[in-house]
Amino acid sequence: MAKYSIEVADYDASRGVVVLTEEGGDIVVRLGSDGVKIEANPAGLRDLARWCLALADPDAPAGAHIHMNPGQYLLTGDSESLTLGRSDPLRAQ
Repeated sequence: MAKYSIEVADYDASRGVVVLTEEGGDIVVRLGSDGVKIEANPAGLRDLARWCLALADPDAPAGAHIHMNPGQYLLTGDSESLTLGRSDPLRAQ
């Protein structure tokens, strides 16, 4: 089994969820008849993992979230917006 290691900054209440991203990462989110599809190149997948791990930090509060919009936070211009959030406990919407 391969092991991967990535660095994630600790949660900082004064700044919120912060992630240092890799150069060249691209992520695209598409909505289709079969649901949501997230595609990314390897750097984009690692960055998505960083965002998720940053939200999973024990000091990150329930409700912490990041809005990812096309042309920002690695989403390509033809992507749909995406919000990643933390909920403790997970609640039905």
